[in-house]
Amino acid sequence: MKKLLVLCVVALMAFGVVACTTDEQALRDSSSLLLSAKEVKDIFVGNTVTSADGKTYYFDRGGVVVGKGAYGDKNKGNWNITPEGQFCFSNWNANFAPSACYKVFFDTVSQQRKLVDANGDVRYTVINILTGNPNSF
Repeated sequence: MKKLLVLCVVALMAFGVVACTTDEQALRDSSSLLLSAKEVKDIFVGNTVTSADGKTYYFDRGGVVVGKGAYGDKNKGNWNITPEGQFCFSNWNANFAPSACYKVFFDTVSQQRKLVDANGDVRYTVINILTGNPNSF
């Protein structure tokens, strides 16, 4: 009986470790690519992107990001890309948009770009990229 109890405890501990896998680790395990600063710049700068949650933003070459949220609210802030390739946002005019930096992965399975926060969670999934500012933000 004692051996069965020990086996159950070990099994539960192993399940707990598996359940703690972050989105970032899952992306790395699926051979997704962590993008470099140049790759992040090539994707976003001077382009308009739409995320899976309905947000659309234009990233101008001067470091300003403008666009609309999922409910049509207009937002404006600043962006920069660190030498390590993290995509950072700050100075939003919206109270709900905190300053933060994200690692950008190219998900080889879904063929989408995913922005991963400091906790390893996917916060934004880019579903569309348009050249320029077609929405005149």
